Amino acid sequence: MVSAISSSIQSVQYSSSASSDDAAQEAALEKQIQTLQDQAKAAQDAADAARLQQQAAALEAKLDALRAADKAKQADRNQATTPAAAARQAEFDNEPTTRSHLFSM
Repeated sequence: MVSAISSSIQSVQYSSSASSDDAAQEAALEKQIQTLQDQAKAAQDAADAARLQQQAAALEAKLDALRAADKAKQADRNQATTPAAAARQAEFDNEPTTRSHLFSM
């Protein structure tokens, strides 16, 4: 009878040991799966981030080109209007200008 109880206890222990080993393996596999899923998501996020950075860099290049074009246009306008504006300002200030000299001669 003692041997029957002993073998019954051993079988329960083996069963518990087997199920705890299974549970540990399941937990380890679940952890590995979660880690791989996280890595896959991070890889996807990194790919998305890289794509977005490329798009942002392209837009920044366009913005820089627009700003450069605006500066060039402004410089052209300033060069074209500077002599006329200076002449008007000189006349307003009652300073002689090239035109004033021509009329006074």
